[in-house]
Amino acid sequence: MRIEDSTESKSRILQAASRLFSEKGYDATRVHEIADAAGVNKALIYYYFQNKEDILDSLVDALMDGVHGISLDFVQNCVQVMVQEGRLTISGERFVFTDQDAVRYFKLKLNRYYADIIDYALENRRVVRIVLLEALKGGKHRGNLFKIMELLDSGPENPLHGVRGAADQEGNYRKDLVFFEFFFLIIPLVSMAALYDQYKEKSLLSDERLRELVLSAYGDLAEAIGLRHIAVAGQGV
Repeated sequence: MRIEDSTESKSRILQAASRLFSEKGYDATRVHEIADAAGVNKALIYYYFQNKEDILDSLVDALMDGVHGISLDFVQNCVQVMVQEGRLTISGERFVFTDQDAVRYFKLKLNRYYADIIDYALENRRVVRIVLLEALKGGKHRGNLFKIMELLDSGPENPLHGVRGAADQEGNYRKDLVFFEFFFLIIPLVSMAALYDQYKEKSLLSDERLRELVLSAYGDLAEAIGLRHIAVAGQGV
């Protein structure tokens, strides 16, 4: 089997699985159904994956890798750079900027980051829906949703730990902030992505208009929450 054929076959299997898992549920989907939908024989699925659970793990791992990559890019190319330039100081949950120009620059980069995350979540909304369904069902895969918390945690298991640790001069990242960000930033985004197709069907809105609404709503939410953590040096800090 040629490498390009192998890659294409595996991709078709994952795409078929994501569609069936999101529509029928993980438990109700059979391996032979995935093979039929992907246009491959059942043996080929077991060539790439040990079992159905391995397929789900691959989908979730790919989703998380993408989120980690986008987040790491923002932290390295915005937050860490601003700290190194002396335009930003991080103390626990407080982002203290040298002046309003620094605040405006940061918000511009932050809005771009939100747009990238939203686009990624919408592009992968089938997998996001699977993750949410499994969490609500309380089955053996219920912990997949909470893997996102690794991005918020201060422990070494966080792929952003080293970068954020270098930026946070006090190394004080509070657990109540993790709780707040998980339930008031991450869960709304997960819900929007998971219910996107159903809302589109009911609202009859175009993808372009829906994306505009998602970006606007999430931007307003994030902006309101961010006001708690942004300050300018010498202004009440």
